[in-house]
Amino acid sequence: MTKILKRSPHYGQHVAHGAKGFFDFAGWEMPEAFTSMEDEVKACRSAAVLFDGHQMGEIHLKGPDAQDAVQKVCANDIKAEPGRCFYSSLLNEDGGIVDDLVVLCLAPDHYLLTAAAFNVGKTPGWVRSHVSGMDVEIEDLTNGTTIIEIQGPKSRDILQKITEADISNNALPYFRFVETKIAGIDCIVARLGVTGELGYEIIYDPGFAYAMYDAILEAGKDDGLQLCGSKTVGTFRLEKVYHIYTRDIDESTNPFEAGLDKSVKLDKGDFIGRDALLRIKQQGVSRKLVGFEITEGTAVATPGTPIEIGGQVVGKATFAGYSPTLDKTIGIGYVPTEHAENGTELVIKTEPETLKATVVEIPFFDPKGDRIRM
Repeated sequence: MTKILKRSPHYGQHVAHGAKGFFDFAGWEMPEAFTSMEDEVKACRSAAVLFDGHQMGEIHLKGPDAQDAVQKVCANDIKAEPGRCFYSSLLNEDGGIVDDLVVLCLAPDHYLLTAAAFNVGKTPGWVRSHVSGMDVEIEDLTNGTTIIEIQGPKSRDILQKITEADISNNALPYFRFVETKIAGIDCIVARLGVTGELGYEIIYDPGFAYAMYDAILEAGKDDGLQLCGSKTVGTFRLEKVYHIYTRDIDESTNPFEAGLDKSVKLDKGDFIGRDALLRIKQQGVSRKLVGFEITEGTAVATPGTPIEIGGQVVGKATFAGYSPTLDKTIGIGYVPTEHAENGTELVIKTEPETLKATVVEIPFFDPKGDRIRM
């Protein structure tokens, strides 16, 4: 039986601008690439790219208890500071990751949660069930809004041509957002992204999808702006080790082993999963997410590929593939804590080729995060 995929409001523009095939990403028919992965990665690192972010979910929490509600469901400390963004995990009672998302504080009594693509059918109901009895309204606007992203060192210059807001680094620093207009279209411009470059996520009414798409392309035509496929976006995520839910994290994974310690604030007060995380922190984790470089072999490692040390399976890779930025094959996966040190030699058991690898520092690209804050 053929699976029927959903199409984003930008789909027609993807076709019109020559997308080279489509694939199933979280139930959405998303473009693979417009030129090639290598060319699109190069464009992002040197100029700018535009890509579809419609697959994410948008959940609004409004009301007198909205701040208490987000504090209860989020592991990070979500401040009541309009204009700020916060990365956080939602956890179950065992400390497993239910979702990872960005929270935007629109007002002290109004927050927007951008759910991961694979969780748009789960997270709204999960949040609603865990804040029952609180004076807060949960509104799932996933089908009523859309997201498009412009990323790369020239993205600010391009976007500034067609927006009313000052989006300079001083006016709109990293992990801040502004409500404004782009090409006359009401939207939220958030200084976020998954490429590791200066970039922006634009949240707006899907009825203006064609107008927004064309306006940004027109503004960037002399600055090297290129369209980018969703498969290429996966390469950016790998280079920066930005997790994909179901691949790198899920409810069997806790933030400490996934390297998300900085987005957990155990001292902020109670939240779902806090007691479990306190126990885990005291006991220590038994495995960690590590990065590795392939030193012998060229095959791609798919999620769940076994990792061996000394002939024994000790963990699993979540993904490995070629990095155009680094011109080498890189990957990430979980190994026992005692084998997580840089320099540890691994064997990645792909079929039919066995890969040799070495544990290295992550993220692979711009580890200090200078480029996203330029």
